[in-house]
Formats: sequence, structure tokens, C-alpha cells
Amino acid sequence: MTRRQFLLVLAVALWPTAVPAAAPPQWIAVVAPDFHDAVKPLCEQRTSQGMHVVVVETTDVLTPREILRGDVRKLRDRVNKLCRQGRGTSYVLLVGAVEAGKLRHADRKVLPPLPGTAGRMKGQPSDNGYGDPGKDLLATVAVGRLPARTPEEARDMVRKTLAFENNHRPGDWRRQVTILAGVPAFNPFADKLVTTIGMARLARLDASWSGRAIYHNPQSPFCVPDDLLHDKAVEYVQAGQAFTLYLGHSDAEGFYAGRARFLDRDDWARMQIKRGPGVFATFGCNGCQLGGSGGEGYGVAAIRNPGGPVAVIGSHGICFAAMVELCTNGLFESYFASRPPERLGKSWLAIKAGLAKGKIDALTFKLLDAVDGDARIPQATQRLEHQEMFVLLGDPALRLPVLPADVKLTTDDPLMAGTAVRVKGELPPRLEGARVRLTLERPVYTEPADLQPLPDRPAEARARLMMENHERANRFVLVSQEVTAIGRAFEAKLKVPSKLPWRRLLVRAYAIKRSADGLGMLPLVVKVAR
Repeated sequence: MTRRQFLLVLAVALWPTAVPAAAPPQWIAVVAPDFHDAVKPLCEQRTSQGMHVVVVETTDVLTPREILRGDVRKLRDRVNKLCRQGRGTSYVLLVGAVEAGKLRHADRKVLPPLPGTAGRMKGQPSDNGYGDPGKDLLATVAVGRLPARTPEEARDMVRKTLAFENNHRPGDWRRQVTILAGVPAFNPFADKLVTTIGMARLARLDASWSGRAIYHNPQSPFCVPDDLLHDKAVEYVQAGQAFTLYLGHSDAEGFYAGRARFLDRDDWARMQIKRGPGVFATFGCNGCQLGGSGGEGYGVAAIRNPGGPVAVIGSHGICFAAMVELCTNGLFESYFASRPPERLGKSWLAIKAGLAKGKIDALTFKLLDAVDGDARIPQATQRLEHQEMFVLLGDPALRLPVLPADVKLTTDDPLMAGTAVRVKGELPPRLEGARVRLTLERPVYTEPADLQPLPDRPAEARARLMMENHERANRFVLVSQEVTAIGRAFEAKLKVPSKLPWRRLLVRAYAIKRSADGLGMLPLVVKVAR
């Protein structure tokens, strides 16, 4: 090679090359004609967010007769083709009623689901096929539905979605979760197993998450007296949060709590969550039932409620405990990470992937399936039928709230009982001069140190102590202090309780100004004095 040729090759190798731009996400709205105008503001929002928007009206592909018969194969094929043609991430939103019922001009309002194909879901309504699934029925594209029966319902759900995405006011609800759980009601051994699995799952919550819980099980410190269960659950949900999770038995009417009243379809239809409606996921049976015996599920009422959650995840049919374990594993790994995904669709697909590919050891599957499953249905078939059974109501392209975790915390002091820890912090430039609330907290998967044993009698004393224990169980903050930053720096001295039965604690800092906020976490190991 001559010197000239060498220099030419070197110049080509070092010449800066343009990095190809990532393909824009594709948002496909499949709309029954009567709801076209109602969806326009959401189309404009997605366009402004840099998405390639495609609108397909049902009558562009199907005849009125095909719509009313539920013959939507051509529509499914059109949507799947669009998904495959998209170069970036695709999202599919279906807008329309599931059934004609007594609707006038039903062919202009109905967007039929596809018939299920696996196990107990054969012939049952399912939106899974619109997500271009493979042989394992795992959707490659996130699909959601706004189950509107009237233009007013469609407008309400669109308005709720837009209001949620456009709410940029500070609020620590964006990293809060409300967990509601019904008593397993199997047998003492199985109930203990379910409780152990639940507490292990809480241990996987990233430290940035906080929240509150009700567990309707007298053996749990999170339990409340029967006569307060309903009102306390309503209070917690209406306080606002990023995510509400229900674990337990249910039917289309509502949560199961034995003789006590929990939350039912009417509650979810009337709920008024003024700030932080968030996502509601229910892993109770028939929570998102799309129709049939028992009527529509309480999750359908929740998504239609203008004051309710902005999206709902749930089951059309009777779901099994082992499959719920796989679903929730996928959800926790995705949504409750240190940095939640930008859009809901990613967590929805993580739930689906948990069902298809998640690991569960043979003993756990056998135990869970024995108490809440069907031994006649092989695990492989259960995974398939649950792929078609679970439903997302809401827009899978929903932009999730962000609470930046960019506040830095340090300490040089050891964490020891009865001492004090001096914590120093540094704020990002946008939070200069902010108010900072610092807290020393026990982990969410631990029990408080001051629980009181419950007496069998009298009933009044038992109920009072149960409520006090519930409040203690939800009180994770041990010490709290507020300071105002000087410039970007702040400092506080947190007094450590004299009784420390926990191995680890967490220092949390929440900084807030009128138009911005941020979070910081500092995990600390408890040192034992010698």
C-alpha cells in the first residue's frame, strides 16, 4: 500500500458518520366511527409527542354485518400488518364497545374483540390477537381498549388520559403505590405461603417507592376491622397514587372479603381521585370481565369513571394463583424499578412476558395450583389461556409520571440505635433553594417494632387495637425533619430511635419548589454497638 493509499483509508476510517435516527414510535388508533371526533385530541397529543399516528375506522375494513357478527379477522390482519410495517415501537388503542347490546346504530359504536383460542378462553372475548402474537400467544405490540359505548364516554376517557399526562405539578404521589389485598381464605398453610410470597415481592420494590396497604387477613398487621374496611380502602385510593394493586379473590361485582364490604363495581364507578388517579391493576378473577354472566367487571366501571383510574389491568375470566405470580413478577420488575418505563405499554408487555417465559419452581406451582387453580389444566395451557384472558383498559401509550431521583445524599456517621445521623445533600440546579423533607424509614417489607397482640375479647378492644396496629404497619417513617436548602446544599441531623430491630434503614429526601421536585435515597446498614 502506498503512502497516499494509506492516508486515504485512514481518512475514510476516521471520517465522522451520522448515527441513524431512531424510528419514531407508531400509535395506531382503531376507532368505531361514532368516536372518531372524541379521539382527535388524543391523536394530536400523540403527534405532538413525536409519534407517527395512524387512525383506522372499523368501517374502513369491515362491513356493518361483519361488525355485528364479530367477524373481525380482516381488521386484525390490517392492524397486525401496520404493526409489522412500523420501524419503531408500536402501540394499538381500540376505541369502541365490546358488544352491541341495546346500543342504537351499534355497527358505528362496536369494535368487536377476537375470540380466544386457548383452553378456557376458547370463544371468549380477547384483544390479545390485535397485538400480533406468535405461536406462544405472546403479543409483540401492546394493545389497550377504551370500552366506550357513547361519544360522551369516549370523551371522558380521553380527557382523563390527557389530564393525567399534562399534570406537571409537583407531587410525591408519583412514586406511591396503594396495595389492597383480600384474605386468601384457603387454609392456614396456604394462607401463610401466599403472605410469604407477598412480603417477598414487597422486598423487590425499589427504594424510591413508598405507599400504604390493606390486607384483609386478621393475621396481618395491615388488617383493619370489617366495619372500616370499605371506607378505609376508598380513603386510600382517593388520596391518589401512581399505582393501585389488588391481590385476592373477586368476581365481576367486586373484591371478596367474606361478610365484610370491600370495594365493588359501584365504588369504582363513583370513585373521585382528584390528583394521582394512576393505574389500577387487579389480579382478582373477572375484574375486567368484558361481558357475559355477572355483567361487566368492576375494572370496566373504573376506566369509564371520569374520576377513576386512568388505566386498568385485569382478567376477563377466572385467573389462577400461579399465573398471577408470574404476572406480578413481570409487573414488579418493570414498573416498580428505580426508573419506571416512559409508557405503560412496556410494563403491560412485561406482564405478558412473565406469563409466557417467567420462571416458577415446580413445588411453588404445585402448591399454588392446588389451592387456587386446576390440576387438570397443564401449566403450558394455563400460560396460554391467561395470555388471552388479561386485558388492558386504557391507552398503552400512556405516558407515566416522572419523579426524578436526582437528589444526592451522603453521611459519614454510622447508623446506630440511640445516636444521630448527620445527612448532607446536594440538589440539582432546578431545585436550588427548595424545601427538603428528610425521613428515616424502615423498609416496606418489615413490621413495626411496637405491634400489640390482639385480644380475642372484648370485640371493641380487639377492633381498636387492630386499627392501631394497621396504622403502625403503614407508618414507615421513624424520624422526619424539614430544612430549606442554601443554594443547592442542605444538611440535617436525624435522631435514630433507641430500638432498632431492623438490619437496614433508608434516608429519603423529597425536595420541592413551586414547579419542580425531586427525590433522593440513601440506604444505610444498622451497626450494632460492641
